Amino acid sequence: PAQSYGMDLSATIHLLGDILGQVLAEQESQAIFELEEQIRLLAKASRAGEASSESRLDELIHNLESEQARAIAAAFSLYFDLVNLAEEHHRVRALRERQRAKYPTPIHDSIGEAVDRLHASGVTRQQMEALLANLHIELVLTAHPTEAKRRTMLSKMRRIAGILSALSHADLLPRETEKHHASLEAEITSAWLTERARTARPAVTDEVRTGLYFVDEIFWQVLPEISAELDDALERHYPGLSVRHAWLQLASWIGGDRDGNPNVTQEVTAETLRLHRGLAVEKHRQAMQDLARRLSLSAGWTSPPAELLTWLEKRRPFPPHVAYLEDRYANEPYRLALSLLAQDLAHASQDDMRARLLAREPHTARAKLTDFSTPVETILKALPATLAGDLPLTVQRQLQI
Repeated sequence: PAQSYGMDLSATIHLLGDILGQVLAEQESQAIFELEEQIRLLAKASRAGEASSESRLDELIHNLESEQARAIAAAFSLYFDLVNLAEEHHRVRALRERQRAKYPTPIHDSIGEAVDRLHASGVTRQQMEALLANLHIELVLTAHPTEAKRRTMLSKMRRIAGILSALSHADLLPRETEKHHASLEAEITSAWLTERARTARPAVTDEVRTGLYFVDEIFWQVLPEISAELDDALERHYPGLSVRHAWLQLASWIGGDRDGNPNVTQEVTAETLRLHRGLAVEKHRQAMQDLARRLSLSAGWTSPPAELLTWLEKRRPFPPHVAYLEDRYANEPYRLALSLLAQDLAHASQDDMRARLLAREPHTARAKLTDFSTPVETILKALPATLAGDLPLTVQRQLQI
C-alpha cells in the first residue's frame, strides 16, 4: 500500500530505495535482494568504523559469483543514480522555497540580484545601456566520450524526476499518490531491465545526439526563462530598457572539433549540422503550431497590422492545409500566419541538408531565420500586452537563441 513519505531528502531516498529493493526482488530474486542489503549494511557499518564489518564485507564481495556480482553492481549503480536524483530534487525544492521566502527580492547569485546590485551601486541608465550593448553570452557544449550513459537512460531518469516533482504537490489525493508510486515502480523496473551502457563504442554522432538531448529537454525551455529574468530585472530598475540583440546563444564543439580526433571528418560535421538543424526546425515547427492554435483572435475584435495582411497576401496561393485553415477560420489572421510558418518549417525539414553541405554547388536554404523572426515580431507588436508577454514572447526568444 502507498505510504506518505513526505518530500524531504531522507524520505525521498527511502522511497526510491524501497521501490528499487522491490524491483530487485521481483526481477532478479529475493536472494539477490537480501545479498544486496547485506552488502549495503556491512558497507555502512564499515564506514562507521566497525573493523569486523570491513573484513566480512571484503570476504563477501570476494566470494560473489559472476552473475551475483553483475546484479549487485547494477543495483548499486541504479541506486546511486536515484540518490543523485533525490538530491537534485531536494536542491530544486530548497531553491524554490528560498525564492518564495524572499520574493520579490531576488535570491543570491541570481540575474535579478546582479541588476539590483548594479543599480544600488549607482550605475546610470546610460551606463547600463552601454553595458547591455556589449552583452553576449555563448554557452558551448563539449564532448565527453567517457560518458557511457545512453539517452534512453537519461530520459528515464528525467521521467522519474518529473514524478518526484509531482509527488511534492501538497494537495495530492491518496489515489494520486498511489498512481505516482506505481509510475515510479514502472520507470525503475524499466531502468533495471535496460542496458545502462551502449553495447557498441559510441560514435561522434552518438555524442552529438546526447548533446542534442539536453538542448531538446532542457535548454529549449530554460534559456528563454533566463532571458526573461534579465528583462524583468531591467524593467524593475531601468523601465523600457532591454537588450536589443540576441545576447544569449548556444553553441557546440561536438561533431566539429577536429583537434586530434580523426573520427571527426567533413561527413561527420555535415551530419552534425543536419542533426542540429533537424531538431531546430522541428522544435520551431511545434512552437509555431502551438502558438497558431492559441492565437485565435478574431480580426473583428482586434485590428491585425497592415504589414501582416500584406505578408499574407504575398504568400498566396497557400499550401492545401493552410488554405483549408483559411476556409475554416476565415477571420483569424494570426492563426493563419503562424500556421503558414509551421508549414514552411515542415517543408524545410524535407531538404537534404547533409547532401547540400557536402556539395560544392552554392545552395540557398529553404528556411532562413528572418523568414520567421520578422512575421513573429510583427505579430508580437500587434498583440495586447497581456497576450504578447506569454507564449509569443517565448517563441520570439527561442528564435533569437
